[in-house]
Amino acid sequence: MRVFLAVAESGSTAAAARALNLSQPSVSVALKELEQTLGQKLFQRLSAKGMAPTAFGLRKLGQARQIAARLASFQQGDAMDEDPSGSVAFGYFSTLGPQYVPAVLRLMAKRHPHVEVTLQEADLAELNKLTESGRIELALSYAVEAPPRAAIEVIGELTPYALLPADHPLAREEAVSIAALAQQKLILIDLPLSRDFLLSVFRAEGVEPQVAYRTTSLDMAFGMVANGLGVSVLVTRQAGGLAYDGRSVVRRRLQDSRIRQKLIIQRPDWAVPTTPLLALSRCIREIAQSDGGHPL
Repeated sequence: MRVFLAVAESGSTAAAARALNLSQPSVSVALKELEQTLGQKLFQRLSAKGMAPTAFGLRKLGQARQIAARLASFQQGDAMDEDPSGSVAFGYFSTLGPQYVPAVLRLMAKRHPHVEVTLQEADLAELNKLTESGRIELALSYAVEAPPRAAIEVIGELTPYALLPADHPLAREEAVSIAALAQQKLILIDLPLSRDFLLSVFRAEGVEPQVAYRTTSLDMAFGMVANGLGVSVLVTRQAGGLAYDGRSVVRRRLQDSRIRQKLIIQRPDWAVPTTPLLALSRCIREIAQSDGGHPL
């Protein structure tokens, strides 16, 4: 069962073997024996894409996680609901990670020391695939395009903001118009699904931005803006107002934008939540709500 879970969460027998400190042939043999016992294939073996659970495998994956959580609690001798034990596979959108995930892990370690949280960072499109395939049990994401078989809970709402060089003329204003930003060179966060949402901030007002540079990194966007290469529109907040080279940026409210971004946690709707998953959900919710969702 542990081999089954490791293969499901890593996507390959090689990665599962490394995680379990076993040889790859041992993992393959254990998986084959389990499939023979159950009488059906648990995975589809996809060339160049690793292994994906079959429909039967997805059903068994949810059951296996329940069993693993109960076994871990039994071994700890704790009341499962009061002090859950076991593991939970947690995925998060790459730009959201620095803002929320460290605080979530700190809170989990304090309240639920017997729960192991394994992490998977991804862009929004990949995060949806990981949720749908069952490789992760819970994801912290934006409500842009949820996977078809996902249970969604909205835990916050974030407002896009303008990021400007500290000495930019628009930085003198308390709020910046979308039309004014559209006249500037734009540094665009170029991640699947994210880019379309950020561009929609402009398009909702009937203007098209002048994209000068594209990057997948918030740190790079901050650095480019700080060095006067353009402006940016972001949702995720990054602490402080300095780029790596010490140059300053400022955040300004968008005065005429009606666009909002929902912060969500999502999980496969075909799986019954385990107690470690529920514990993690509570911690994510608490951290997100204490943050307040204010980017400025």
